[in-house]
Amino acid sequence: MMTEVRNGSEFDIRICSLPDDLENLEDPRTASLRRISYGIILPAICCLGIIGNILNLVVLTRRNMRGTAYIYMRGYSAAALLAIIFCIPFALRVLIHKETGRWSNWPQAFYHAHLELFLGNACLGVGVMMLLALTVERYVSVCHPGQHTRPLCGPPHLTVTLIPLATFLVYLPSIFRGEITTCLISPAGPLLYQKRDNISFMHSVFYQIYKVVLEVVFKVAPTILLAGFNLRIMIVYRRSCERRRRMTLSRTVSNGGDEDPRTFAEERRLILLLGSTSILFLVCVSPMVILNVTLSESNLVVYSYQVFRALANLLEVINYSITFYIYCLFSEDFRNTLIRTLQWPWGKAARESRRLPMKRSQIPRPTTTTTPPTTAVATPGHMARASV
Repeated sequence: MMTEVRNGSEFDIRICSLPDDLENLEDPRTASLRRISYGIILPAICCLGIIGNILNLVVLTRRNMRGTAYIYMRGYSAAALLAIIFCIPFALRVLIHKETGRWSNWPQAFYHAHLELFLGNACLGVGVMMLLALTVERYVSVCHPGQHTRPLCGPPHLTVTLIPLATFLVYLPSIFRGEITTCLISPAGPLLYQKRDNISFMHSVFYQIYKVVLEVVFKVAPTILLAGFNLRIMIVYRRSCERRRRMTLSRTVSNGGDEDPRTFAEERRLILLLGSTSILFLVCVSPMVILNVTLSESNLVVYSYQVFRALANLLEVINYSITFYIYCLFSEDFRNTLIRTLQWPWGKAARESRRLPMKRSQIPRPTTTTTPPTTAVATPGHMARASV
C-alpha cells in the first residue's frame, strides 16, 4: 500500500497509494458498480428521503398530532433524516476517494476515519429504538387495554431524550475501528491523509464480541420483536373488527339496509400496512447485519462482496426514506393533515374543507394511529381505544 523512501538518516517518507492506483488492484467492474450505486441511485434515494422526512416532521408537529405516539414518530423521523444526511458524505467518499481516501486536511480525514460510520449507524440505531418503543406502547394499548394507565416505556419526552444518548454511547467504540495515516504523493509533495482499518482493534476479542452484540441488539432482536408485536396487533384488531362487523350486520339486516363497505376499509388498510412494513423492514435490515459483521479491507477487494455491500446500503437507506410515502398511502388522517398544512389551492373539496368546520360521522368507526414502518398502531374502536 505504501513505499518508503530514505532521505538521509533523519526520517522516512511514505509515498501514498492513490485511489487511481488502487483501481488497478480491484475488479474492473467495481468502478462501474460504484458509480451507479453511489453516484446515481443512492443520491436519488437520499433526496426522496430528505424531502419525505422533512414533510413528516412538518405534519407530525401539527396541533392534531400531539399524542404520545406522535412523539416517538417525530423522534424516528428526525433520526432517519440525520442518518440519510450522514449517508451523503459516505457515498461521496466511496465514489470519489474510494476506500483509503486522499485528503489534504486533517479534520476531513478524521471525520471519514472515525465519525463517518459512527454517526450514520448510531442515527439508524436511534430510529430502530424509537420504533421499538412506539410498538411496545401501542401493543400494550391495543392488546392489553386498561392494564397500564401510564406509558410502559416511561414519560415519552424523557424516553425520546434518553434513547439517543444511550444509543450513541453504545456505538462509541466504533470510533476506533479506523485510523489516519500520513503520506506524500512524492518526496517533495504536500502531506496527505488517508484512512485504514485499525487492525489491532478490529482483531481484538472485545471488538469481535462487540460487533456481534451490536447487531443483535439493534438489528436482529428489534426485527423479531417488531414482527411479533405487529402480528399480535393484527390478530387482536381483526378479531375486534369481526365482532363489530357481526354487530353491525345484525343491525343492518334488522333495519333492511346494506353494509357500508367504507366502514371496514380502515381494517384492510391497517392489515396491509402492518404486513407490508414488517416484511419491508426484515428485507431491508437483514443484509446490513451480515455486512457490519463481515466488513473489512480484505473483503472489499472482492467484487461479489462489493455488490452485496452496495445492495445492503441501498436497502437500508430505502427503509428510512419511504416512511412519508407509506404514511400518505395508508393513513387518511396523515393525508388530510398534510393537505391542510400545505394548503393546496386546487380542488373544490380542499377549498371547502378550509372554510367549513369538520363534521364528525354519526357511525362509530375504528381509528388507526399513523405510525412509521413496522409499528402501525391499531385502536379497535370503542372496545380497546388507545390514548394517542
